[in-house]
Amino acid sequence: LLLTVRTNSALARLNEARGAWGRAVLASRSLMSMCATHIMPLNRERALLIGRYLVCFGWSFKGMLRGEDDRDVIKQALPKNEADWMMKQNTKRPLAATARIRKLVADLSSPNKRSDALPPTIQMQMEERIYDLETCVGICERIFGSPIPPTYTRHTSRVLSLFLALLPLGLVGLGLPPASLVASTSLITYVLVGIDEIGVEIEHPFPLLPMQQLAFALQRDVCAQVGMLDTMPSD
Repeated sequence: LLLTVRTNSALARLNEARGAWGRAVLASRSLMSMCATHIMPLNRERALLIGRYLVCFGWSFKGMLRGEDDRDVIKQALPKNEADWMMKQNTKRPLAATARIRKLVADLSSPNKRSDALPPTIQMQMEERIYDLETCVGICERIFGSPIPPTYTRHTSRVLSLFLALLPLGLVGLGLPPASLVASTSLITYVLVGIDEIGVEIEHPFPLLPMQQLAFALQRDVCAQVGMLDTMPSD
């Protein structure tokens, strides 16, 4: 029972982390689609800058969770002044990226009657996508900062070791022949120790998730939204 509860808890953490990344990719794609549709015809340079920050968000998100250096990606994706600003921020860089995106969108939604002003309804929808990105960062931060208690893991391993040590005595009482006793004990030990090892490994989901591929998928989807608008037939 202890082994099952621990393994299920670890698997739930892995599924939640993967779900957060999937939600981040979806929100980035949706936000860039809105930018390509509503902002690019009015201010192409600003729409592309938002796309660049979305790309940086994915790679910085990966770097934050794995403790990797993301400065090279930021320097390549952003103009020099924007890259210098982002790398100077004390906050987490994915959140710095979402803050900058929010500011770029808000600047296009000022109340004055400019020709390139963004309608309030579109701004609200974009704000929802930005909030989704920040929520994904928060979910992964919670998973990263609140592991399964080590005391529970140690207690489960001790109980499992005690059970496996006493298992041959219980099987002897069933009158099994020596060959069957050894085979049964070995098989049960292999299965239970394997489940325990899997539970320990997936307690920390971020080394297991294919975040390189997920960050690249986010980048690819953002670029695809721009490409589709450029090749879309005109009415």
